[in-house]
Amino acid sequence: MISKIKVRITKTISKWLKKVILIGSHSRKGVWINADSKPKIIICFDGRISHGGLVDRLKGIISFYQIAKMLDYEFKIIFKHPFQLSYFLESNQVEWEAIEKDEKFYLFSSKILYLVNEFDKNPLKIIRKSKSKTFFVYSNVDYLPVLFPDKSRDALNEIWRNNYDELFKTSNYLKEQLRFLPITPYIVFHTRFTSLLGDFSDTVSLVLDDEERQILLRKVLKSIDVEALIHQGNEIYVLSDSISFLEAIKENTNYKVLKGAPTHIELGPNDLDSHAKTFIDFYFIINSEKVFLVMQDKMHNSNFSKYAAIIGNSNFKIITQ
Repeated sequence: MISKIKVRITKTISKWLKKVILIGSHSRKGVWINADSKPKIIICFDGRISHGGLVDRLKGIISFYQIAKMLDYEFKIIFKHPFQLSYFLESNQVEWEAIEKDEKFYLFSSKILYLVNEFDKNPLKIIRKSKSKTFFVYSNVDYLPVLFPDKSRDALNEIWRNNYDELFKTSNYLKEQLRFLPITPYIVFHTRFTSLLGDFSDTVSLVLDDEERQILLRKVLKSIDVEALIHQGNEIYVLSDSISFLEAIKENTNYKVLKGAPTHIELGPNDLDSHAKTFIDFYFIINSEKVFLVMQDKMHNSNFSKYAAIIGNSNFKIITQ
């Protein structure tokens, strides 16, 4: 009981410190008068705090774009850490890319909303009650179920997909990278091992010993084999966050993998090719016929393949046996 209280207190202090850091950082360049005629929501990925992986960021973007539409607010994105989002995704129907004037923090009419992992909040109500005109948002949560509590999962997925398509189109650079991917129909099996196999840094740190790794790998491969038998005749690809697992797939099976080593946006090497691999994998899943997420034992859930399947309107299934 005492340890749980300590954890709760530590988390509360951590959130408070991050809010203080964000307010202090923004207000240092604050100005007094807000000349904007229309309220504005700006979701930020600027390196001031940890923002999470690609899909965590997209969840925040889609959620607050939806809120901006519901309130008839302007919507902008500051995404410049560890790369400019426009390298890979450009504005489609909405001019979302923030420019210098959008980043101004108005001392009397701007507000910082720190909503990282704040799953029990309703940001629409928070913004509606506020007298502020400009909101700098830090969030990694999909709030669509909160915004539309009576809608089915299929209906929510359609809103998510439509919002994504309204906001984004692939850049010429990303189009060129995707040009080399196969175009024949295929299905994808996706796995997320995080640190379990000892070859991938993530926000968790559990590493299995050699025997545990082998047991887990056999279970995962068996799960893929069972499902693959049902889908004979399809091109089958395996995607993963673990390079050692992908090497094992190449050496021991007839399943296909994409070239390149998977990385995490915040924890991997900061170069364009590494970040491009994340988007290539994501769009490869988007364009697949079916998507299977394999989860065994201590493996982690992956929103990466789930939300790619939502965008692509692909059949998605989690395999746990």
